[in-house]
Amino acid sequence: MAEKQSNEPLIDSDKLIFGIGQVQTITGVSGRQLRYWEEQGYIAPIDQQKGTQRQYSMHMLFLIFHIQRYLKQGFTLQSAVERARQFDRQIPVLRTFLKNQFNGVEVEDDKSVIDFGYKDDTHQQRVYGVVENDRTHFLIKDIDETSK
Repeated sequence: MAEKQSNEPLIDSDKLIFGIGQVQTITGVSGRQLRYWEEQGYIAPIDQQKGTQRQYSMHMLFLIFHIQRYLKQGFTLQSAVERARQFDRQIPVLRTFLKNQFNGVEVEDDKSVIDFGYKDDTHQQRVYGVVENDRTHFLIKDIDETSK
């Protein structure tokens, strides 16, 4: 498996800024809807100078995308916003877990294996996530003394 990567992000996502037209194209949410969501306090553009086009951060773009996704699933706007915000709170947890546990991926034609490292501090077992034919499962393998 591959070595752990640097903790430095590839891209500073705080510097990725999207104009309202780009947000509309990417998410399928109209400008009118975006302005309504702003009025309701569900989303917020980046603070900008008066008279300039609305701009949104990458973080806000994802929130808008998820609100729209939940609306398409039949949720009310308020429920969609609540679910999107809940999902948004989970992302940092997932990012931290993956940053600390991810040890690489082996990709084959019909199967990929994600190395999540040792199961615990005893270093007796490793945990793998397996993706095979769009199905997933975990695999825990005992570590023999010679491979440590």
